[in-house]
Order: sequence, then structure tokens, then C-alpha cells
Amino acid sequence: MKRVNNEAYKIAQHINKWITEYTSSIKSNSPHTIRTYIMTLSLFVKFLETEKGIDSSNLSFSCLSRTYVEEWILWLKGKRGCSPETCNIRLAALRAFLKYLAEKEIACLSIYQGTTFIPRQKVFKKKVIGMSKNAIKSLMLVPDVSTRTGRRDLVLMIVLYCTAARIDEILSLKINQLHVDVDKPHITVIGKGRKIRTLYLLPKAVSHLKKYLKEYHPVEPNSNAYVFYSRNKGIFEKISSEGVNKQFKGVKTTCTKGQKGKTHLTV
Repeated sequence: MKRVNNEAYKIAQHINKWITEYTSSIKSNSPHTIRTYIMTLSLFVKFLETEKGIDSSNLSFSCLSRTYVEEWILWLKGKRGCSPETCNIRLAALRAFLKYLAEKEIACLSIYQGTTFIPRQKVFKKKVIGMSKNAIKSLMLVPDVSTRTGRRDLVLMIVLYCTAARIDEILSLKINQLHVDVDKPHITVIGKGRKIRTLYLLPKAVSHLKKYLKEYHPVEPNSNAYVFYSRNKGIFEKISSEGVNKQFKGVKTTCTKGQKGKTHLTV
């Protein structure tokens, strides 16, 4: 078994504290962001092992230099086929760790500063083609509202549609974030960077939500319960994104581009 050098041990300690303490407790990053950080560092270590012959036992602070990071970006693009958007996300995540490292190890300040000069990959904006009203209506007819699960799925889709929120923002929604009995019904969601946003609800969405609450939260709702909770684990466990995908996997849709750039949906 290889003996771990001092710098490798220090780096491993800093990674552990950054992931388990700093990002989750002090920075209050979301679980998704933390997973991104973990994946980024894993990919960087893999790059060092496969391309530079440097394993976790002989890491050094010099391995974090701008030169290595730039080569890592090229490796992500060339060997792993990562898009410019993904490369930019990985670079930002690695910089976040190096900034933390520079605060703990003053000798690494120049390393962090060097990586701030690495340019982001050029990203071309993609044209977003929306769905037609008929497509939306067809999609809303998919859930089987004769079943309890189907009624839940329909409400979930309606809330997603009328708020344009991210799926995880809606799945993370708790009862205390719902405000349906006010003059201007709305929900508050916690998005990226823990930013709180207010999203107003259409009257039909409010009507469906109220019916849903009577069915899924029949007694006095617990303010900390998830609105869309896990059927197996109870009101204090939200449905996972994977669970939603599994629920909807039977819905096969084919989008075809119609006249005037509209997207039509066949269910």
C-alpha cells in the first residue's frame, strides 16, 4: 500500500471538510449543488490519475495549477464529450473549492487566482420552441384522474406549468410555502443559491391545489410537510425526481414541428 504524502493528506482533509461541513452547513448549498461539487472533484482526480499518473496518495498543491485545470477542461471536452455548458459548470465548481482552499492554505492563494483567469467556454444560446395550447391540453389528459395517484400527477403538472418552476423546486415545496387563501394566491420557492422567489398562481391552479390538499392533507396540515410527499415514506419525505420520472415513463410523446414554428404534441 502506497504511503500518502503530507500534501495529499492535507488536500484530502480540506476536501472532506469542504463537502461535509462548509458547503452543507455554512454555505447551506442545496443537495444538488453538493452532488455537483463531489462529481467535479471526482472527475478532476480521475483526470490526474489517467492522464498524469498522479493518484490520490501523491497529490500536491501544484496539481491544482492553472495549467492542469486548463488541460482538465480540454480532457472533459475531448475524452468525455462534455458540452461547453457542462465544462463551465465543472470549472465554477472547482474554483469554489480552490477559493475555500486558498482561505485555509495561504500558499494556495496564487493557485486560486491563476484559475480565475481561465476563460469560460463559449456557449451558443439555444432557441426555445414552446408547446402549443393543444399540446398542453393533450398532456394534461394523460394522468388517470380516476386514481389517487393520477389526481396527484395532474396537480403536479398544473403547478409546474403555471409557475414555470424547476421540478426540484416544486418537489421541495412545503405546506408553509403555499399561500392559496389570500388575495393574490402564490407559492414561495427556494431556487439556486438558496434564493427565494414568489410565484403567483392562476385561479384554476388554486382550485386544483385546494382539492388536492383536502385529499392528501385531510387533517390540519403540518407546516413542515411536503406538499407532494412520498407515498411510502410519509409527509416529511418528498418525492424524488427519479420517482417522478418513473411515474411518467409510460407517457410516450412525439413532438413534431408544425406551421409557424409551433410544436405539436401527440400523446
